[in-house]
Amino acid sequence: MDKVCPACNALTNLDKNCPVCGHQMVDGGSIENYYGPYSPYMDHGLLQESDNYCTHLCYCPICHYDVRITLEMVKI
Repeated sequence: MDKVCPACNALTNLDKNCPVCGHQMVDGGSIENYYGPYSPYMDHGLLQESDNYCTHLCYCPICHYDVRITLEMVKI
């Protein structure tokens, strides 16, 4: 069985409100996508920090507050 991130694979939505202004935060995707210019196109297993967790960047489009959310990988 493979382990996948529930947010990356649209199994769940990151429904979070901004603690600063209260607006809906946006899932900016896996933090590994921000490592370099080609990182979104590289094998996810090469960049992943852990086999059990995936960290996502969530940001507020209104006040630009951001937070990292760590999700546990699920077996499919």
